[in-house]
Amino acid sequence: MRDYFKNGEGINFIFPIDGDCVNEYDGFVKDGVLYVNARIDAPENEEIYINGEKAEYKNGAFEAIVAVKGYRNTLVAENKDKTKSARVAVYKLYNAVNSWRLSVDDNIVFLYDINKNKDTYTSIFDNPYLAVYKKAHDLYGACVHLNLFYEFDEMNDFSGKREHFDLSMMTDKFKDEWIKNSDWLRLSFHAKANHPDMPYKNTDRALIEGDCEKVHREIIRFAGRQTLSDVTTVHWGECTVEGMRAIRALGVKGAAGYFEFNRDGTTLVSYFYPDDLVSYVGERDFWVDTEEDIIYGRIDLVLNLFKLEQIEPLLSEIYENKTRSGFMELMIHEEYFYEDYMNYIPEFEEIILTAARWCKEKGYTPRTFGSVMFEKRNTID
Repeated sequence: MRDYFKNGEGINFIFPIDGDCVNEYDGFVKDGVLYVNARIDAPENEEIYINGEKAEYKNGAFEAIVAVKGYRNTLVAENKDKTKSARVAVYKLYNAVNSWRLSVDDNIVFLYDINKNKDTYTSIFDNPYLAVYKKAHDLYGACVHLNLFYEFDEMNDFSGKREHFDLSMMTDKFKDEWIKNSDWLRLSFHAKANHPDMPYKNTDRALIEGDCEKVHREIIRFAGRQTLSDVTTVHWGECTVEGMRAIRALGVKGAAGYFEFNRDGTTLVSYFYPDDLVSYVGERDFWVDTEEDIIYGRIDLVLNLFKLEQIEPLLSEIYENKTRSGFMELMIHEEYFYEDYMNYIPEFEEIILTAARWCKEKGYTPRTFGSVMFEKRNTID
């Protein structure tokens, strides 16, 4: 596997690493230009230059203030005789500071309900689950992203009975309404179904490609291409590199994950990446895998894991960590909304509205991932 921290011959960038996404919290802005303090690991007796700026040896590394001017920037470090060098791509994401988004995993039940009631509902927001997000949007401007299953499998975690349903059965009656609200409400692929657990942890290309294609096709059919997002969270956040290449080829440009560790030390919702990179990305807002051309976003808080009274204190704690609180990514799972779910959360709506209100009061602007990750992709090399 690639060593994500080895970026040179004889010398290496400590910060930024290849694919780092930097913002004003990593340095300072002067005359509209972002400057960061680049650090190089090199023998103390070397003379090191970073993009032509002579670096000073201090704190155990060579340091120099360098400019980051556009979406993609190349930083090059060299010793005086150019026998040793290192190179990294560094990204400046627009709108990446003081922004937030709500994403939701495991979605399928609400579509079943809309389809079942298509002759009585006059709006998708007649569905009580979607009405929660409409309320969060109307009150606090929330941008909401729903990751979809293709179908029900055995719904053993629910006491209520529901007939088989898959996305090919979903009505397109409300397509215009989906499109009308696509500036703040997006849909994307999550998995074929809830079970088995970690369906793509060892996937080949064909399996995830087929599942993703089916979900994309049906979203476009019933909700319009404008509603299909180019960002996802793969179910369980576990996937092989071949699997990520497959969905990248289908137009998925970005993915969200926890980039944390389980109690036993294994990685959690971190795709296929090694421990050292997971630790690093877990303290950042975004990181780009430059070889695979995929941007990853750090999920800051999974709302359904905590009680209502914990939400604001936890958000305030994250807020103090500036390298990961520029973009506040909040997440919840659909199933906790329903009274017949075994782990039903009665405060589901209140938790979402509390988090959305907190973001608004802190001055965060609601945005889609795309408006942060992919806008103004001008390149300065």
